[in-house]
Amino acid sequence: MSEIVTLPDNFIGKEDEQRLESFGARLISHGWATRWHWNRERGIDVAFEIFTGGASERLIVCIVRNRERDAFLAKDAADGFVAEGALEHVMAVVDKLACSTRGNLPA
Repeated sequence: MSEIVTLPDNFIGKEDEQRLESFGARLISHGWATRWHWNRERGIDVAFEIFTGGASERLIVCIVRNRERDAFLAKDAADGFVAEGALEHVMAVVDKLACSTRGNLPA
């Protein structure tokens, strides 16, 4: 008999993790971000966070997954809506925003 495994609602698979990490590296290589980070604290959604700045570093975007809605969500530092949908769409919106503001994403 097989064991039933229940994944958290915010589960992000390995392939999507790799795509997000590559995306974060791309933003860094263009100078639009300074680092990315996986937030995996207990009780908090698994989140891919992208930061900019040096000594006064700030969060510019946070990408999470909602399995119930079958969508990725991008939020800004103030928890405001940036994009929702397939991962490719969310990354494209964030990329366009970063490009248009030359990395000075709204806080």
